[in-house]
Amino acid sequence: MDTNATNAALALTLANARNGTFTGLITQKIGEERGAKGSKVRYGDDLVHVVLYTGFRYENLVVRSRELLQAMNPADLVTEFATKGIAAGDGSAIRLADVCKAVADLDESFKASLDGTAVSTVEHVYEPLVVDGQVVRGAKVYKCVAAEGIPCHCRNCTGDQKAPVPGQINLSGLKIGEKVIEAAVNGPVPYAKSRADVVAKNIIRSRLPVGKYVSYRLEPGADFILRAGGTAAIAADKDGVTFDAAKVAAAADLLVSKAA
Repeated sequence: MDTNATNAALALTLANARNGTFTGLITQKIGEERGAKGSKVRYGDDLVHVVLYTGFRYENLVVRSRELLQAMNPADLVTEFATKGIAAGDGSAIRLADVCKAVADLDESFKASLDGTAVSTVEHVYEPLVVDGQVVRGAKVYKCVAAEGIPCHCRNCTGDQKAPVPGQINLSGLKIGEKVIEAAVNGPVPYAKSRADVVAKNIIRSRLPVGKYVSYRLEPGADFILRAGGTAAIAADKDGVTFDAAKVAAAADLLVSKAA
């Protein structure tokens, strides 16, 4: 078998899973470091059992998200934020102008994704997972770019044990269920204090299908368990994974839109 990933067995498992399927993964999240240099603390590195809908075209997710975004009423969102006490990082109220800017910014980003004009600062370090000449949807492989004359932040170049490893697979999909097996020692990642329009944008995005699109590292030698299809469903039921009805509905939308 020919593949560009380090873990050939894992690459084959993903290649053999049909397009548009449910995938279960037990893994520890990377989390994020916060704090002053020399005394940083890592938050959000829970051990979780997640269930993803994988193997679909990302463009379908963007199209559906844009449709839902354009159907939103900004005035209703302003009222909701005020009622729930949701405010900007400085405590100021979120105004109609803030929500309208958030909606416009999101719509423009979706349009850029669909037009192919979106600019990414990380895509140059990834390439599609290829197995025997075929691209595997929803999976990509991290690569070292030092030989290309580009500053590289992989583990081999930096020595950072939390940095990605060249050849590792990243699996992406729509998260429809999750159970925290072991909570992060330092708790969840603290919320950043943001401008009113940024707060509004983050909340709105979280309610759209793209806000549920996640990616997990499947690092060679790491302690994770991956299951696909019916086996994933059985394991999730046994572990008591809680499913979100809205996320399951979003996955159903992708099936209807011929994502498989």
